[in-house]
Amino acid sequence: MLATCTMDGSKKSCYKWFTIGSDKLPNMPKLVANDIAIALKKRISLGEWLENGRMPPERDLASEFGVARNTVRRAVSMLEDDGTVVRHVGRGTFLTAGNPDSMAATVARMEGTSPADMMEIRQLLEPAAASFAATNASAGELNAVREAHKIACASQDMPTFEHWDAEFHHRIFACSRNDFLKEIHNLMRILRNQRPWFEMKKRSFSEERRATYCGEHQLVLDALLARDSEGASAAMLTHLRTVERNLLGR
Repeated sequence: MLATCTMDGSKKSCYKWFTIGSDKLPNMPKLVANDIAIALKKRISLGEWLENGRMPPERDLASEFGVARNTVRRAVSMLEDDGTVVRHVGRGTFLTAGNPDSMAATVARMEGTSPADMMEIRQLLEPAAASFAATNASAGELNAVREAHKIACASQDMPTFEHWDAEFHHRIFACSRNDFLKEIHNLMRILRNQRPWFEMKKRSFSEERRATYCGEHQLVLDALLARDSEGASAAMLTHLRTVERNLLGR
């Protein structure tokens, strides 16, 4: 357990903000990054780094948390996605000005979003993203989608599969050529990285379902590669309905 301490006159206040322990985080690399992101947000909310608005370098945070730099990099990326920080190449990572209309504030208000609501929105947006991607994606972008699919299906554990499953969907949005749609997806992606979502996916996971998801992803990919926008949309909707049944029992 680590602590952040501040002085208010003669009074010293300490806030415990992070626990590292194999009993808490067993073989879940994505959750390590997610927990670090939560810890960093707590420290920011307590006023740490406000004086110059700049966070420590990733290597220093990695040493402090006792993790690899790429784990910290993923955590900081989550903060960047939700508008908490902004990264400037060659200069560092800086806190954004807080305001109730910021992306960070929006995410905070939406952290209690139900999985049912999330799946309804995904079924509205992701078929459209697949349709746009079939028409607009470059060959290189489609190869990136294929790469995510290949790694997901070759994964040997649930956390790795979950990461690359999410990356498959993310890369489809990324090549949709619709910037507004991509921003909405970024918000959904932040919510999907929350622990409750991961825990529900973990409970519903099985090798049989992984094989089903990989087969359905392949149908989406085939339609994308064929530049079949209607087929890509239909395949994505079918896949999301399968996910909804498995997660929610519908």
